[in-house]
Amino acid sequence: MADAPDLGARVAQLEAQMDEMRVMHDLVLRLLSTTRPLARVLEQYGANETQEQALYRLLDRLNEAVRGPERDRTSFGVFKRGLSEIFGARNDDREFVQLLIDTLKIERPAYRELHHYMVSHRWPVWD
Repeated sequence: MADAPDLGARVAQLEAQMDEMRVMHDLVLRLLSTTRPLARVLEQYGANETQEQALYRLLDRLNEAVRGPERDRTSFGVFKRGLSEIFGARNDDREFVQLLIDTLKIERPAYRELHHYMVSHRWPVWD
């Protein structure tokens, strides 16, 4: 039983380190969001300003939907149709779609909840 205090101290130390890591993680996310990572991804794929603004409007609508009642929550199909309207055939580009979803985690804080919803519902879901 002599090891019990040492184990308790180690657990307390690990918890303190985890708290520090959470603070640093949040700071890094805030810093990254100021660099407009989603705009950079879209630029890399050749999207124009009109497409970028349309995507932000789509994301805002989806974000509102995931915050609403369960019956009004959105689906990957709705997201994919929206991407199709904005980017045409690019909505079938799995790498592009996955990168968009992944980038939401470090985009504006408002989109982190949407990213969490997407991940928890295992998006993308390809037929």
